[in-house]
Amino acid sequence: MGTGVFLLVVGAILAFAVKDGIPGISLPVTGLILMIAGAALVVHSRYSGEREKRIIRREDSPGEDGPRVIEEIVKERHKD
Repeated sequence: MGTGVFLLVVGAILAFAVKDGIPGISLPVTGLILMIAGAALVVHSRYSGEREKRIIRREDSPGEDGPRVIEEIVKERHKD
């Protein structure tokens, strides 16, 4: 998702803030293309098929040297 936001920001800067030009390249069109690609990446990462959730818990057990830390990774499928 971070890459998509980055492309959106760079595209907006090229499309709306840069007034200089490069011969043979239209910066507003390049910015628009980058913004579309960034939006597509954001949407794709938001609705991707699988997500991970980390669960960390601490268990105190009598007779052991100290508390046990248990880390679980739960993978969830996105439901349409």
